[in-house]
Amino acid sequence: MKSYFEYALFAGIARLLQLLPLSAVRRLARVGTGLVWYCIPIRKSLTLMQLRAAFPERDDAEIRSIARESYRNLITTIFELMWTPRLDDAGISEIIHMRNPEVIEQAARRGSGVVFMSGHYGNWEWMSIGVARMMGIPFTVIVHPIHNPAVDDLVEGWRRHFGNRTVPMGVSIREVITTLRNRGAVAMLADQSGPSGSVYVRLFGRPAATYEGPATFALRIGAPIIMGYSLRRPDGNYDVIVEEIPTQDLHGFTEENVRELTRRHVRTLELMVKKHPSFWLWQHKRWKHTPGADNVIVEDPA
Repeated sequence: MKSYFEYALFAGIARLLQLLPLSAVRRLARVGTGLVWYCIPIRKSLTLMQLRAAFPERDDAEIRSIARESYRNLITTIFELMWTPRLDDAGISEIIHMRNPEVIEQAARRGSGVVFMSGHYGNWEWMSIGVARMMGIPFTVIVHPIHNPAVDDLVEGWRRHFGNRTVPMGVSIREVITTLRNRGAVAMLADQSGPSGSVYVRLFGRPAATYEGPATFALRIGAPIIMGYSLRRPDGNYDVIVEEIPTQDLHGFTEENVRELTRRHVRTLELMVKKHPSFWLWQHKRWKHTPGADNVIVEDPA
């Protein structure tokens, strides 16, 4: 009964939003931000704690402003994803503006597949949909299944709206390798906490358990890693910036190279979050685990 109620509520909100113009959906997201911030403060204390640890030089008023804007970004992303069935090619071209698509084009021409990575930053959902459609390169998207199967089916349908494939994390290894060997593109988010036994990479000065999967796939197949970010503009639409993570000096698939490439993509994301901290998902327990004596901590070169 609880699962059905969750689905009915989620699907009902989505259907309502799909009846509205996008500008109204974004205004409702601002209203929803105020409701969550003042009345339903989900993970508010965690968000503020993580922001204070990451930016100790900023005063509390600025920290709280960043936190509130982070909630607004999250709610806007959810509402926009719900509106996805209204998207068409003309809408994508208006909403998503790629600043440097040649980076992806050049990487794809090498014939080793592409690992397209990002974090929970800006509207990561529409970036995946829009970039794949505009570049004409369907993505195999690695996703975390939602606990409610009916809601998960609905969301996966939106993610596949323009031809992307979705593969659940945990059964994705074979799919990723096959896609890359067939010169395809795999898209994944790499900023959530890994398990406690992971390697730890410093993020905002604190060791954070980090998945090595993206670097492992890239180095095993010889595929480039392209990091992408969607920056919300004043008009509500997005500029997408992509950059390739340097790997020319990492010769071969070794444990040392995997850890160094992991460090590089974490550092690249950190730099972008520092520029626009309110676009990142601070509500996630990124520093959930503490390294023990047996864990590896990957440090920046001196």
